[in-house]
Amino acid sequence: MRTAVFLAAAMALAMPAMAQEAPPEGKSLFLTKTCVACHGKDGSKAILGYPNLAGLDKTYLLTQMKDIASGARTSGKDERGYPRTQGMKDIMHLVTEAEMTTIADWLSKLPPAPLKPGTDDAARLEAGAKLYDKTNCKTCHGPQGTKPLPTYSLIAGQKKAYLAQQMVEIRDGVRANGRVKAMVPNVKNLTDDDIGLLADFLSSVQVKK
Repeated sequence: MRTAVFLAAAMALAMPAMAQEAPPEGKSLFLTKTCVACHGKDGSKAILGYPNLAGLDKTYLLTQMKDIASGARTSGKDERGYPRTQGMKDIMHLVTEAEMTTIADWLSKLPPAPLKPGTDDAARLEAGAKLYDKTNCKTCHGPQGTKPLPTYSLIAGQKKAYLAQQMVEIRDGVRANGRVKAMVPNVKNLTDDDIGLLADFLSSVQVKK
């Protein structure tokens, strides 16, 4: 009898600790829906040309998930000849809107990914900063890309390759979902070299959250 009482008491004491150790629902979904495969642990270690998602705006994240699922957001082709968004599109039918919202909410509350600058060339960084101001990117994305308007993407500290890729695809009309049309006038006359400068600069900007 005493043993049974002792075990019951021990279990009662352990239950709060077990509850505290359970991962957030958003994190669990991020893992089980295989988001982690491309975007890395806690959305901060994305592979290849995929973006880091930690710390991005909740509404922006949710919109992108919905647009990729519906086909509204498209992308250029990878080395195999498939659109880069295709892999994600193929699994989004397994994710409900409520689950997308939970994942987006969890990711938005995480600290941004550790900084990995595209370059340490001071001249390129200065040129990129000047071009950022000249093209009025800060109107929507804020000073140095650190304080975007609500529902816009945080671009400071994002991966250089992803930043460059998106600017090229928006300029060339490959990506046209969401609020992208508002960006077209700012990027339509940029050369690939200009885009490289902007990507170098933005990827070097530290974000504190």
